[in-house]
Amino acid sequence: MRVHDKVVTPSMQTAVSDIGKSVLTELECPSCKELMVPPITFCLGGHNICNTCRPTVSSCPTCKQGFLNIRNVALENLSRQMRSPCPYSRYGCKETFSYNAIREHEAICDYRPQTCPVDDLRLKLICTWTGIAKDVKKHLQTEHKELCEDYNAQHLLLLPSSNASSYSYKFLFAYNEIFCYRLLIKRGTMYVGLYYVGAAENDSKYRYNVIVMDNEGTEGVVVKHLVRTATENDVFFPKNCLKLHRDLTERFRNEKGELSVLIKILRADE
Repeated sequence: MRVHDKVVTPSMQTAVSDIGKSVLTELECPSCKELMVPPITFCLGGHNICNTCRPTVSSCPTCKQGFLNIRNVALENLSRQMRSPCPYSRYGCKETFSYNAIREHEAICDYRPQTCPVDDLRLKLICTWTGIAKDVKKHLQTEHKELCEDYNAQHLLLLPSSNASSYSYKFLFAYNEIFCYRLLIKRGTMYVGLYYVGAAENDSKYRYNVIVMDNEGTEGVVVKHLVRTATENDVFFPKNCLKLHRDLTERFRNEKGELSVLIKILRADE
């Protein structure tokens, strides 16, 4: 390794490494123990505290003195230049990032803590499981296998002849991602939506088609939507899903009174 055309010896590399560790130590918030990012403020004794903890404590955790409304610009500049470990390194992530990139990674990190989607989606089931993002699929397939269905290029729902009010949902796995379709029949009107289970930053990468056809395949309805995150409100709002009134559902039923609903998951750029 060379710096300004001078040979850097192993002892110098160790010194540089030690300096990096020292700066990381200085960037550790004394309250939450997380790495501080701008804005970073002082107390009267010269100690620092992160912007998250500052409103929650009345005095400095280190010296018990009050805080100043002054920012530690030098430490903020260092924090921007340092490559810091992912906030979820304690769960197994080994990545390091600059200040500008770490928040973007944090939102999609495979090691970010997660609760069970069954609980998040308010599906009238309670599951107390918590784990990391990359283990959600395994958890669903193990503990909620009755709510999971295979997906192979498309997924067919065959609805019975009854128009009685009902609500159903299943988890589908495609493109190494998790999706959930939700179907509601209310007062004879059918609503079908597909939702993404994961970081909201990724949902716009996918779209889906809902296709309802008659038995001969000559007449039907095709609705196309971008996939939305599973936790958004108004999941059955018309602009987010297929809405089909009773007269159309009756029109497309087969001779047994069944209604075929086909769901296709696609990449947004396909």
